Formats: sequence, C-alpha cells, structure tokens
Amino acid sequence: MDGRILSARLQPQLRAHADEIVKHCGITPTLGAIWAGDDAASIQYVRNKRRMAEDLGFSTEIITMPAAAATTENLLATIQRFNDDPRITGILLQLPLPARVDTFRLFDAIAPAKDVDAVGASSLSGFYRGEWGRFIPCTPRGVLTLLEHHAVPVDGMRAAVIGRSDIAGKPLALILGGRLMNATVTWCHRHTLNLAEICRDADLLVSCAGADLGPDRFLVDAGMVKPGACVIDVGFRRIAPGRFAGDVDFAAVSQVAKWITPNPGGTGPMTVVALMQNLIDAARYRLGLERAHYTV
Repeated sequence: MDGRILSARLQPQLRAHADEIVKHCGITPTLGAIWAGDDAASIQYVRNKRRMAEDLGFSTEIITMPAAAATTENLLATIQRFNDDPRITGILLQLPLPARVDTFRLFDAIAPAKDVDAVGASSLSGFYRGEWGRFIPCTPRGVLTLLEHHAVPVDGMRAAVIGRSDIAGKPLALILGGRLMNATVTWCHRHTLNLAEICRDADLLVSCAGADLGPDRFLVDAGMVKPGACVIDVGFRRIAPGRFAGDVDFAAVSQVAKWITPNPGGTGPMTVVALMQNLIDAARYRLGLERAHYTV
C-alpha cells in the first residue's frame, strides 16, 4: 500500500481543484503552519507539506519557534494572528509540542473554518457522530484513502488501533468504529495488557505509537499479526541521522499480512495529500461550495 504511488495518482486531481480555486475564484489557498521544538520527524513533515503546497500553487507561512521560547501564550498569539488574517485559509499546529504547552487550549483557539487538521472541539463532532463533518484529520483521512484505494473490506472487520494521539490514534479509533467505516475496534495504548494477543486477533491493525525501541526493534513483529490481515504503520521515528522507521517490522510482517504500508512511504505521503485536500476544502467552504471529490 504505497502512499507515494497513490499520492502521485491524486496530485493531478489536486492540481485541478487548486487551479479552479486560484484561476476562477481569485483565492490562493494559504497554509499557516506553526512548528515549535526540534522533533526530527516534525521537521521532515513540515518540509514535505511546504513542498507539496508550493507544487500546487498554494502559499505557505510557517512560523518556527525554539522549544525554549514556545509558551502557550506565544503560540496563542500566533494562532490569533492567523485567525485574523484573511489570506490564511488553513492553520496547522505541528505536533508534538513541548510538554509544558497547553495543547488543548491551542487546538480550541484555531478558527473552526481554518482547522484543517480537525483538532478543535468544534471539529470533533463530525467524526465523533459518525459523519464526515467539516474536516477529517489529515492522518486518518490519508489512511481512509489508502483503505478505499486498495479495496480493504473494513465493514465488520475486527480492528486494533495502537496509540491515542489527538491527530492519529484517537480519531482513527473513533472513525473506524463509527458509522463511516463500521469496524469493531479495540483501542490499545501503553497501558494495554496482552497487546500481542489483541493484535493477532485483528483483521485490521493500525499502529500509531512511534515507539522508540532502538534502531533494530519494532513494536509490531510478525508474530503479532494475523495471517491475511491489513497492517497500517503510522508510527514515525528517527533511527539514525537521515534514517527513519515506523512501528512495524515491514520485512517480516509483509510475509504474513495481505496488505501493508511501507514506512517511510506509506501513510506519510497520504497525510500530506490529505492536508492539501483539507486546505482545498477550506477554500471551497469560504466560497459556499461543498468539499471536493476525488476518484479515490
């Protein structure tokens, strides 16, 4: 389930929607992104997001802040500036943030019409109620696109989701178990007992932990995977300078699973595509249009 291939397939459709907005409606979608800290995976994601936005003819304004200077009040002021700026179509708060920052307060400060990662309280109601809502969070939206493209029969599946971050594991567990996807979900985290047993029972296994177990160890190995299962690896961690890996031992698990995402190259590119889709939708909503649709 190669996200790079699917991203390349979707990019002409993204460009068509972008051209419609830029050329015919006079709006250049602009992403306001806020990145605080020095997390290596975040650096890579911010670069990828900026690159794709510029390839589509969008604008970006990225505010970077050293971890030592990142306070709740400083970040709130930046979010408010983006809220008030009519040029900014969507606002992205890159996670993780320094531990002392009040993340939920920041989430809820983002204007709902610009909340393109669907983290604010007003954005949660859609997928919490089993509906699409205004926006689907970027990582879950990318995962849903991969599942649809590869015709994974999620309806009725037993699913296990590892991780409870606010932009990946938590919304994915809600969405997969809700009326949009109709899986039966077991939601796992660091306090879960018998994790391997739960995973072996899952038809669909999604790992979003980013567990740093060392360069040669993985949270999910082949012995934890049901033969013929679908395995989605959302976890992302740096294992050496310039080298990244996920939660899943791809080489071993690919011999057991029917579907599997590589990492890097699986959910990462699709998260970036989903952000662009949400940014396009934000611009369309401003124009009184419904969200854009794609062949996948």
